Amino acid sequence: MDIYNKFNFYVGTSRGTLLFNGDKPNDIKSAKTQEASEVTALVFGKDEQELLIGYENGSVNVYNTAENKYLKTLQLEGEGRVVGIGCTNDSVVIGRHDGIINVWNGSDYDYIDIHLDEKGTLDALECNPYRQNIIGTGGEINDLKLWDIETHKCVFKAKSLGHDMLNLPIPTSLRGIVFFPGDSHLSGCATKEGHVLLYDDRAQRRPIVKFFEKKASYSAISCAYRERQCLVGTTRGYMQVLDLKVGKCLRTFTSFTGSITSIACDPVEPYVVSTSLDRHLRIHNLETKELLHKVYLKQNLTKVVIKPVVKDEPAEEAVNENENIDEEYEEIFQNMQTVVSEKKLKKGKRKGEDVADKPRKSKKKKAKES
Repeated sequence: MDIYNKFNFYVGTSRGTLLFNGDKPNDIKSAKTQEASEVTALVFGKDEQELLIGYENGSVNVYNTAENKYLKTLQLEGEGRVVGIGCTNDSVVIGRHDGIINVWNGSDYDYIDIHLDEKGTLDALECNPYRQNIIGTGGEINDLKLWDIETHKCVFKAKSLGHDMLNLPIPTSLRGIVFFPGDSHLSGCATKEGHVLLYDDRAQRRPIVKFFEKKASYSAISCAYRERQCLVGTTRGYMQVLDLKVGKCLRTFTSFTGSITSIACDPVEPYVVSTSLDRHLRIHNLETKELLHKVYLKQNLTKVVIKPVVKDEPAEEAVNENENIDEEYEEIFQNMQTVVSEKKLKKGKRKGEDVADKPRKSKKKKAKES
């Protein structure tokens, strides 16, 4: 299968339009909405056919990917843009820039106020898919916190990174949060100042692994398909694969022009889809760094999500059933009696006599007889 047809990808834009791929390479379709506002959050809902789209103006739309239409718009508490959307077993969680977290549970509605500092903001929200009642939040002057949405209580609060050589506090402005498969208590975050931090909420409030790149300013983060590995994108136009077991950069991808806005990685295979300010969507191989596909989408791209394409295979029962039918037909043909035709046989062959057994006359003998 062509790498382009291996995924269904959905991309949000600065104009509020949703872009997605068709059946053929470079066949890009769009779904426009009345929301002429930048897409700031994009996730799949409880069903893979449901897509939740958050906007700069603070609204959230529900889009059905099977019917290719918008279903409804959610009304939210709080002010500012939608910074993150997540789904738990029973609820949809939506974070606003001012620190209000909306919790929708069917017809019931509730919200959590995380009480930010005067200069603090909420810039990242992520649900833990391995502990359904836990969400992570962070932002400007707002270190990583884990919340229990059932009790509305903070269950973990990260400590600051301390002070630098000039005895000034080290700032941490979170731009993305991830939760790692295999251990539901591990969480990672990337900051605007160039830090990638790994936390274990059972061990300590300070990060257990730290990675720092002085020249980097991280804008996006996503889990890779290997244990404790993640991908981070920068505002300088390159993407890194980090191993947070040891806090080391494994590979760097430099085929971008402009800041990387969003990253989505296949959880099983070594493929990563990314968008950047140069309006291109790219698909890379994580192991070889090969650029497998690149397509220009004509608009400023802000968020991307992917869904692997699974093609249906013929059922084994149907195959076996056909085999049984063939065997029955073969048995019928084998048991059929041979029917001898009563039509006249060819000249020189009488019924019951084989032409091969009849002696032939030579040309000389025929001449004498004549």
